[in-house]
Amino acid sequence: MPQVSDADLSALRSELNGPLFERGDEGYQPEIDGFNSLSPMRPDYVVGATSEADVQAAVRFAAAHGLEVSVQATGHGSYRGVDHGVLIRTHRLDSVTVDPAGPTGPTFTIGAGARWMGILPHLGEHGLAAVTGSSPSVGAVGLVLGGGIGPLSRTLGWAADRAVSFRVVIGDGSVVVASAESEPDLFWALKGGKVGLGIVTELTLEALELTEIYGGGLFFAQEDIATVHRAWLPWAKSLPESANTSMSIVRLPPVGVPEPLAGRTLAHVRFAYVEQGADAAALSSRGAELLAPMREVAPVYIDGVDVMPFTDVGTIHAEPFGPLPIWERGEFLDDIDETYVERILEHAGGDVEAPFANVETRLLGGAIARDAALPNAIGGRGAQFSLLTIAAVIPGVNDQALPVAGPALYDSVADYSHDEINYNWAGHPSPEVFARLWPADIAARLAQVRETYDPAGVFAYGN
Repeated sequence: MPQVSDADLSALRSELNGPLFERGDEGYQPEIDGFNSLSPMRPDYVVGATSEADVQAAVRFAAAHGLEVSVQATGHGSYRGVDHGVLIRTHRLDSVTVDPAGPTGPTFTIGAGARWMGILPHLGEHGLAAVTGSSPSVGAVGLVLGGGIGPLSRTLGWAADRAVSFRVVIGDGSVVVASAESEPDLFWALKGGKVGLGIVTELTLEALELTEIYGGGLFFAQEDIATVHRAWLPWAKSLPESANTSMSIVRLPPVGVPEPLAGRTLAHVRFAYVEQGADAAALSSRGAELLAPMREVAPVYIDGVDVMPFTDVGTIHAEPFGPLPIWERGEFLDDIDETYVERILEHAGGDVEAPFANVETRLLGGAIARDAALPNAIGGRGAQFSLLTIAAVIPGVNDQALPVAGPALYDSVADYSHDEINYNWAGHPSPEVFARLWPADIAARLAQVRETYDPAGVFAYGN
């Protein structure tokens, strides 16, 4: 570890408005805790930024002392430990400002720590919406930096495609504004390049004029999981771009969830129908018509699909809030078939003792597959489906099974893998997975942008 004197730390503290903790200080652990409690976070120093100036001071300090910088807002993307350097926490930078009548249309500007659950009510006050993630507790900036797929993305596209501008602290501690007109190479890279480019302190995104959708989930009993899963695939492939769906096999804990779901293993068909300008009656009629075949496949245990305000979009996937000890792995897929479904059922079906809390196959394509109006660095646009597995690691229950069951499931469907996997699905990528995050030409251009804006390699990235 590089030598840092007490005088150096005192000087940094004098610059900061937010807290600075050394490892072992009182208050250190609560400051580093995030959504995923599985990753051991033990940086040498942690800065709780309350302003962009705090971020700048922390980056300058790290650069001057040869310390690597990591950044965390909510901790949803924390899949590797941090055992050295400076961790900058940005969760306090959670401002949200909506401009419903901007010169090019409605926009909203958010701080680095803003979560969708804090953003959507502000948009809803103006009859506006956004391309969100599936979990309302996810940080919006982190989602956008990786591309950003959510419950409505087949219709509305990637979150990063809606980016207007970023305020970024770069490797020397200075601030630049990246947009189509200013720092265009950095602007291109931040939309999908995810890491090693700087610390985004503020992001402006396009908003959408959308107030209601038809969405939610159908739950089916454990004994019907195979029937539902087999029926879901041809049905999903028949859907228009206005419809979004995923199929999940969920194993729910006995506590912490509503009584009808507690302790059960169920099939969960997620669905969202989007039509801008349609009223509630039209949404209900057209959405229900599309969903009708799945409602008839087997008895529906719980039917939670109906017209909902857009502000409730985070309820569609019914994902838990943290902190949780999360094990997660994802993959992007080409076209899948009945054999794929049988392999998923073999490893995670209702009659299997599987260690996973959630095994989800999601339909992609549609607007996800289209090129952006302004090119960007998003990887995985050409995939047709995704696979995501999640488990809450419980010692003595599934911690020994996961290292075996997880690779076995993914090995069984490896022949369906797409050439690329999007960063937000990759967890902490191994060297082999990191090489698949972008095509070779995109990866080479990202390396050039990193060299330009962080020539000393202050920001952590890679594997």
